[in-house]
This record gives sequence, structure tokens and C-alpha cells, in this order.
Amino acid sequence: MSDATPRATNSPSIVLDQLIELMPGPCAITSRDGIVRSVNAAWRDIFVNTGMGLGLEAACAALFHWNDADWQGLVAELRDLLAGLQERVSFEAQIAEPPERWAVGVIATLPGGDGLIWQLTDVTRWQLLEAESARLFAQFRDAVESISDGFALYDAEDRLVYCNRRYREIYSDSADLMVPGRSFEEIVRIGAQRGQYPAAIGRVEEWVAERLAQHRGLQTVEIRLSSGRWIRSVDRPTADGGIVGIRTDITELKEADALRRQQAEAEETIRAQDALLAELSTPLLRISTGALVLPLIGALDSGRAARVVESLLQAVDGQRADLVILDITGVPVVDTQVANVLIQCARAVRLLGAELVLTGIRPDVAQTIVALGIDLGDIVTRADLQEGIRYALKKR
Repeated sequence: MSDATPRATNSPSIVLDQLIELMPGPCAITSRDGIVRSVNAAWRDIFVNTGMGLGLEAACAALFHWNDADWQGLVAELRDLLAGLQERVSFEAQIAEPPERWAVGVIATLPGGDGLIWQLTDVTRWQLLEAESARLFAQFRDAVESISDGFALYDAEDRLVYCNRRYREIYSDSADLMVPGRSFEEIVRIGAQRGQYPAAIGRVEEWVAERLAQHRGLQTVEIRLSSGRWIRSVDRPTADGGIVGIRTDITELKEADALRRQQAEAEETIRAQDALLAELSTPLLRISTGALVLPLIGALDSGRAARVVESLLQAVDGQRADLVILDITGVPVVDTQVANVLIQCARAVRLLGAELVLTGIRPDVAQTIVALGIDLGDIVTRADLQEGIRYALKKR
């Protein structure tokens, strides 16, 4: 009886049970057939239900949470482990008992095949960090997907990390190429080969080289696509050497600019035409040194009347004229407004030291002037232009 006790105390299994108590991390020992027979203090600190006496599959099912796919995979590996078809099994799972924790488990065959050793490593901190990173990335992705511009992130090797839906919509001809890991150069070159960029047609390699220089030089450029849309490309550097690209559809702005240019050109044309018409509507003819003729044809409104006076004064001053013949034969109606223009012309010409001769007063015009009570007594009048010219020549 005394001989049996020392042998039991010093048996390998008893020694191993004592050794795992010294280990700081959670650890368990199973028998050859996978029954949990010993756990250390660190294991007992984690689990209220330690799994003692349970088979390996039952213990894993009781101690951790599993989804169906992971569980089926684990069961197959555990059975291979017990059958000696593999030496170890590892997994990562959430601990079933509160609080919320995760662990990485490694189950390996003991030397000599005398059972299994099961060790756990708490990875709760890393899981929480990973979950927080996933949450932040999802938040970032939702924000980027909600903007109206195209967004893309390229890493330090100029390979695509992420792009939003709008970016793929803008470059629809090469959207299938926009997968993580694809280089900017490859995406651009294949897009050019597919005819996505009209400026690259017939000169793909030269255009790609130019585009790469713009991209790597962080230049803001405007690019026309085969769809007829215009895109503003803005690239900015990231702290780790990558590039963030923003693509904005500026087609409407381009069309508005083109429309403004057309309107400006049309307005300039109209101004030129107005100037020509004004010149044609006030034709000043020089008949001799110091003598000018201004034949008026057509109706006189306020705008034309002002131009008549202005043109007349400029001509008198510029050509140093001392006599001007104003012929109104071609004016169909002479009313108060026309009469006032005639009087203004006479007074203005006189102030410049010249004389005004009025010709072309028809009988009906004479009656109108008398009826309106307009006094032309200070103005020299002649029946027609011929008489006016004769008068002017006699004055030379």
C-alpha cells in the first residue's frame, strides 16, 4: 500500500497537473479521449463552469459562442486531432460567460500522446480595437458614400484602397477595374484604351504619361469623358504617402461658361452692329473745306436724336467745320421732338462757332412747324439740299 502512493504522486499526469498551476495563462489538460480532467487557477478565474469532465467538443460548445460555419469547421478539426490526423487546433471565439471577452485557444497533443493541452490567450482588447476600427471605417464609408463627388484613396504605392460608388459611376467605362490593389496607372491606361478619354484617342501612351505626371504632381485638372461630361480631378497627399482623389462633375459649369461666352460674343456683336447702324444713321459728308452735310433719313426717336447731336458736334469739332447743312428731306414726320432736335443742333453748332443751314423743308413740314409755334428764325433755311450746297459754296 505504501508503494502505490508514491507512484501515484509522481505519475506524469499528476506532475503535469501541478505544473499547469504554475502557468500564468488559462490552461487545461484532457485525457487521451479528450475528456477535460484538469484546469489551472487562471482557467478557473475565467470560467465558473470550467468544463471539467466534459469531452472536447462539449467543452468547446459550453465555454464559447459559435456561429454554425465556424462550429462545423472546428468540430471536424477536433475529431481529426483526437484521431491523430493533426497535431494541433487553434481557434478564436467569444467566451460564453459574461463579461464580454474573446480568447484564442490552442489545443495540442502532449508529448508521447498522453492527452491534450489546451491553452487560452485573452484577446479581448484586440477584438474591441478591431470592432472599433470596423465601426469607424463603416462610419467613414457611409459618409463618403453620401457625398455627391467621386472619392478614391490610393496607397503609397499608388494602388487603390477604396473608392465610393460615385467614383465608379463617373468612370463607368472602367468601373470593373476599380478593385482594391489595382494601380492607378493600370486603371487609367485601360480606360484610355477603351476610349473613355477623347483626348487620349490616337495617343494613348503619351496621354497616360501626361495623366500620371498630373496625378503624381497633385495637379488639379479638368478632363472630358467620352460621355461628354467634364470632370474636375483634384488629388491631395495623405500623411503616409498615399493620395486622396476627389472627382467633381463640372459639366453644368462648363456649359454655363460656354453660354456666358456666347452671350458676351452676341452682346459684342450687337454693340458693333449698333455702332455701325448709328454711323450709318448719321452719315456726315464733307463737300468742301469747313463745310459738312448731314442728311437725315427715317424717323427720329430720342436715342437717334441724341446720336445725331453727338455725331454732329464731334464732326464739327474734329474737322473744324464752320458750316453744316442739315437736310431733313428724308424725315417722314416732323413733330415737336424733331423740331427740338433741329433747334438743339443749331444752338450747339453755333456754340462751336459754326453755322447751321436747314434744308428739305416740305410744305407739309412748314405747316407743322408753324402750327407747333416753333421759331426757326435764327436758322438759315433752304428749300432743298441743292440750294443749301449752293449757299455753302458761295460762303467759301
